Amino acid sequence: MCVSKFYSSACAVVVMVAAAAFAAETGASKPASTESSSTTITAQKMTVRNQESKAVFEGTVVLTKGALVVHSDTMVVSFKPTEPPAAGIPDRGAQSGAGQLPIMSNRSVSMIEATGRVRIEKAEGRATSKKAIYYADEEKIVLTGEPVAWQKGTRVSGKKITMYLAEDRSVVEGGSHVMIDQDGGEGR
Repeated sequence: MCVSKFYSSACAVVVMVAAAAFAAETGASKPASTESSSTTITAQKMTVRNQESKAVFEGTVVLTKGALVVHSDTMVVSFKPTEPPAAGIPDRGAQSGAGQLPIMSNRSVSMIEATGRVRIEKAEGRATSKKAIYYADEEKIVLTGEPVAWQKGTRVSGKKITMYLAEDRSVVEGGSHVMIDQDGGEGR
């Protein structure tokens, strides 16, 4: 019974991550399709930390959302705090008895932190770094730790690369370096 509830809670976390992770990637103006709106995270190990409102994925982590694929060694998904229930409505997120787990499906993602050998791939380009943090409220991804991005024959590097997803723009800070290949190929 307890094992079943654990898997139910773990599945709820994955479903919640699927619904909210990298939500800005599809954009409000694009039509949602089943393929582009679903997100899958695979890893060798997943730990749900209900008290901390986090899910930790470890070992060959791969997040896939449509054409977006993020690889990393570790990925930590942080959830927004839940709002207290209205008067007279029972708190389904609180433990109501021994062996019961909080329901995480009513929480939304606030931040996703990928660390290790981070590699981001999209149809238009790719990026690598040692750390990437996605901020849901600001719809941005911040790459640090020797970040490098390639797109349409252009290679960009610096100390920090910030990608503003909703605005389709990026900012490179700290010793930015741009290399343009006239043939449109990607240097490795």
